[in-house]
Amino acid sequence: MEFIKIIFHKLIFKVLLFSFIFCQDFIPVANSALNYNQIFFKWPQINNADYYKLFISEAETSYLSNINSIIVSDLVWDNQYTWEVCGYNNSDYLINCYDSLYFSINSLPENYPNSVDILNADQSQYFSGINLIDYESLNFSVALDINGMPVWFADKSNFNNSIWATQFLSNGNIAGFGSNSKGYEFDINSTITFETSSDYGLHHQFYKTNNNTYFLIDAEIQFHPCPLECPDELPNIIPWQGDRFIELDSSGNLLWEWNSFNYFSLNEYNPIWVDSYVNQWNFGGSPEFDWTHSNSVFFDEDTNIVYISVRNLSRITAIDYNTKEIIWNLGDSDFMDSIYFDNDFGFSHQHSAQITNEGNLLFFDNGRDNQPELSRCVEIDFFDGTQDPEIVWEYILPDSMLTLSRGECDRLLNGNTLITAGRTGNIIELNNNNEIIWHLSAKSNNSPISIYRSDRVPNLYPNSFSFKINNLFGSYNEGYHISHDDEEINFVLYNQGWHDQTFVYQTLDIDGIILNSYQMDISANHNEIINLSDFDPLIENYIFKIFPMNNSSNYQLIAFDNKFILGDTNNDEEINIQDIIVLINLILNDEQYIDSGDLNGDGGINVSDIINLIMIIIGF
Repeated sequence: MEFIKIIFHKLIFKVLLFSFIFCQDFIPVANSALNYNQIFFKWPQINNADYYKLFISEAETSYLSNINSIIVSDLVWDNQYTWEVCGYNNSDYLINCYDSLYFSINSLPENYPNSVDILNADQSQYFSGINLIDYESLNFSVALDINGMPVWFADKSNFNNSIWATQFLSNGNIAGFGSNSKGYEFDINSTITFETSSDYGLHHQFYKTNNNTYFLIDAEIQFHPCPLECPDELPNIIPWQGDRFIELDSSGNLLWEWNSFNYFSLNEYNPIWVDSYVNQWNFGGSPEFDWTHSNSVFFDEDTNIVYISVRNLSRITAIDYNTKEIIWNLGDSDFMDSIYFDNDFGFSHQHSAQITNEGNLLFFDNGRDNQPELSRCVEIDFFDGTQDPEIVWEYILPDSMLTLSRGECDRLLNGNTLITAGRTGNIIELNNNNEIIWHLSAKSNNSPISIYRSDRVPNLYPNSFSFKINNLFGSYNEGYHISHDDEEINFVLYNQGWHDQTFVYQTLDIDGIILNSYQMDISANHNEIINLSDFDPLIENYIFKIFPMNNSSNYQLIAFDNKFILGDTNNDEEINIQDIIVLINLILNDEQYIDSGDLNGDGGINVSDIINLIMIIIGF
């Protein structure tokens, strides 16, 4: 009777937990439809397995992994797959296989460009990874490999039919914005995890800081006198469009703002845009005077300085985050009341001002209205204010890549520079000698695709991970166990992502109540062996949960009990002669393997286990 109670209790425990853990145990989730073909596969631990084989239908080979996860990058769009995993020991003996699961990879968007060409690719110098790109003129975003082949795209239907991804985050999500003036954080399945309020007229940039806050540019309209260049027939008071630079917390609450109307003089304007305003008025419109047209905001967390790019004033401004006072303005002195530097560096209508790891200012100079018009990347060193700033590097794009709007220059970790040439549809990578070592050209129906920005990351998974518990018994289907005399969990935590992560690992009871919680920092592509103790002898069933601190929804867990007794082959919570009889019958009848009978831990049931059990009973 006691035996029946034990089995019934364990059965109830497994039933309660099954629906809770199944979707996190097998990735990709069964029957999922994916917008990417670079896929992270993860499955539950198979005890005594030293390595795994992943079998995917229609794949030409199996995939080997020493841990219970792997990234596969060679699957095909618009296809259906089943996958199965088997565990083997070092003698290549099959331990167990999981049932096959199904998933599909969607077809590419109908308006996917018909001409994405790689004009140059030096694999030996290319900084390894994939390219996050917004196809702005097509209203969706993609990730492409070195050969220009798509590995991911965003489902724009989740974003009011437009999404321009601008940043791949360390938590595995992506930041971007849409034509509906909203900023988003979303996962690779295009599931939105954060979006800005419709109160903001967001434009040009939305990005997330390492402080878990968001910066955006918000259009601000105020009514002021028409500039001196305005003809008499225009109203004396007209709407000026400036900008607010906004910081939000993770709940969307306002943390910080800076308004161009409060810090720039109305005497600081570009007459060219007055003419543009007048021309629009003459054609019967009722527009706003496009005063600032800012296009980027960058927060340097090391110095607490905010850098903004104000396109229509051909100006980059450094702002003290704490006081909100202007530290300096850099740019065209014709539109500037106070001159901060003797050299204005001759840039015009620039984009994407940011700070490199060396502390230098890097931006894309569109060269609009310069004579001659040319586009370039510019890097300026301010020498910590000890001397006048100087250009320490620049690259002038060929005439074929002149772009009077859009554009970005990114310094990669190996010193190469990734350049997005805006409306020309070109992205190039330069080495330290300014040689083009990779060149992508994107066109749709023979017209260049306009691109805001691009980002190079190793793959789609900055925070992928898995773990293996070394002192675990049992199986996924029958239930996992920790020995009753074990006072700790000994496990290996593998950070398989390309970003350093802080992981949280916890024990919970059956009701999900956290019993213990700990943290561990693990560098990218490294692992740590961890011991977790503090078990309560009054609690029989546990849940073990792990997740990256920056993304608690990306969790993995395993359920186990701590009442397992090695050698208790009949589950009566005692070790005696009856267990030897069960073990002998298992061997003679070649019956199914059980963990409690594998006393020597070799993954099988044999005479050696009987000898070990006898030794335990007689006290040796």
